[in-house]
Amino acid sequence: MFLEQQKPKDYDCGYNLDLMIAAIPRIDDFDERLKYAKRVVGLIKQSHPNWVEDNGQSKLAWDYFFELAEFDPNEYGIQNPFENGTVDDAE
Repeated sequence: MFLEQQKPKDYDCGYNLDLMIAAIPRIDDFDERLKYAKRVVGLIKQSHPNWVEDNGQSKLAWDYFFELAEFDPNEYGIQNPFENGTVDDAE
């Protein structure tokens, strides 16, 4: 009935971020899943503002998202924009 709780992987972002990342594979619609993943990266950017460049992009935030996820985001169509050459528009 209750979710098993553990210490958050990142104390600045908190336990809810861990839950958000864990929910991504259960989102069926690709566009919603991508939008949700970008929101997660946006929260990482807010929690770690020193990782964000002046133009609002953050390779470190995306790398950290891929590190925190206990699944391969690429398998769900979520790609790191710094690896495929697209713009980081996560807010």
